[in-house]
Amino acid sequence: MKIIQVSAYYPPHLGGQENVVQDLARHVAAAGHEVHVLTSVKGGGKKGVSSESGVRVTRLHGQEFGHAPIMSRLAPTLFGIAHSGSVVHLHIGQAFTPEIVWLVSKLRRFRYIAELHIDFEPSGPAGMLLPFYKRFVLGRVLRSAAAVVVLNKRTLHLVRKTYGVKSKTVIMSNGIDEAYFNVARGPQTVPPKQLRLLFVGRLSKQKNLGILLQALADTSRNVHLDIVGEGDERPAIVKMIQVYGLHNVTLHGRLERHEVLKFYQTCDALVMPSLYEAQPLVLLEAMAARIPIIGTSVIGVAEHIWGVGIVVEPSPEGVAKGFEKFYESYAALPDMVQKGYAKAEKLRWRNLRTEYEALYQEVLANEI
Repeated sequence: MKIIQVSAYYPPHLGGQENVVQDLARHVAAAGHEVHVLTSVKGGGKKGVSSESGVRVTRLHGQEFGHAPIMSRLAPTLFGIAHSGSVVHLHIGQAFTPEIVWLVSKLRRFRYIAELHIDFEPSGPAGMLLPFYKRFVLGRVLRSAAAVVVLNKRTLHLVRKTYGVKSKTVIMSNGIDEAYFNVARGPQTVPPKQLRLLFVGRLSKQKNLGILLQALADTSRNVHLDIVGEGDERPAIVKMIQVYGLHNVTLHGRLERHEVLKFYQTCDALVMPSLYEAQPLVLLEAMAARIPIIGTSVIGVAEHIWGVGIVVEPSPEGVAKGFEKFYESYAALPDMVQKGYAKAEKLRWRNLRTEYEALYQEVLANEI
């Protein structure tokens, strides 16, 4: 099959969606299919065409507006390589790219799969336009897709009820790269004198890092926090660190995957203070690496870590209690992380790839 993956961002840009697209593209290519990726240069990568692990990647110039790249050459590029015998897999996490794919699909007469990674929320000055965009643009893109892929039941209900999608809708999980199953962590037989916490992700309002910083300021525990990631909230986070006088927080910025893996080896726990998520890849990766998890009791986090992690309220007091629970339940942590590892094993890309292949074949056969 000829599979075209379209995503506004792609590694080396840091983000869960980007890593998912890259891993999926590489595994489908390894299975013998012709795989193209169309993306922007924003976040890293050289403009033009390159071959990366068997995947043909085309990076286009993009001008960012409202936290999304506008790629002027996306339409003609897609028009030139897509046809009725190919499957276009559209990854939706930002505006502007989805409507281009929809428009070209009408002109070129190809079918596409729309994967809604997250029902993104307003951010920045352009955020006021988002409700209109969702209603008049995104809804049409989703309704025109041959199939819509989502990550959880909440989003499934959303696309059916709010966006009015009548075509095939399916819940499919993110996959986990083998590198995380191979993380070598030292034995943790006694509670650490200093609790080394790790946060990995975009520095955005959704990630709710303010409550984590306040919890660090309030706790009497000896805790150190490593923050890996970049985003619009970095200035506010830096200011909070200064206001609270937190000398136990280190901002590392954007790192490559192999660099992040080093933190997975040495941290005591991964912390996720988010307000909401779809299916955060970092949680799945932590499970595969056998890392204890402290996460908030919100949609997209709690359902993944019940019984395998420490669930806390999304407040400074709740997160601070999570630090205490880490020590109180330390004897039970090995069993919890082993259960998390068992869940992660089912989500290896080598297991999930065949599900995507079956969906692609179904689309090509016009059986949807």
